[in-house]
Amino acid sequence: MGVVDTTTIRVRRSTQQRLAREADLVGKSLVDMLDAAADLLEEQRLLAGMDRSYRECGSQIRAESEVWDATLSDGLPSE
Repeated sequence: MGVVDTTTIRVRRSTQQRLAREADLVGKSLVDMLDAAADLLEEQRLLAGMDRSYRECGSQIRAESEVWDATLSDGLPSE
């Protein structure tokens, strides 16, 4: 295995124990579990932002989609 650039972070002992337990359950290192946790947090933030945007602009998106759907039946012969 190659050298991995790491640093030390302070976490509550209970957090370290929870992460270590999860790492053991899935056969990963604690560092890999922290990476996975950070990935999940980023994904949740991204999905929450997408959901918020859709809630704010959903009606506009559906209206535009209806306009495009109308072009499917504009009377042109199919190829």
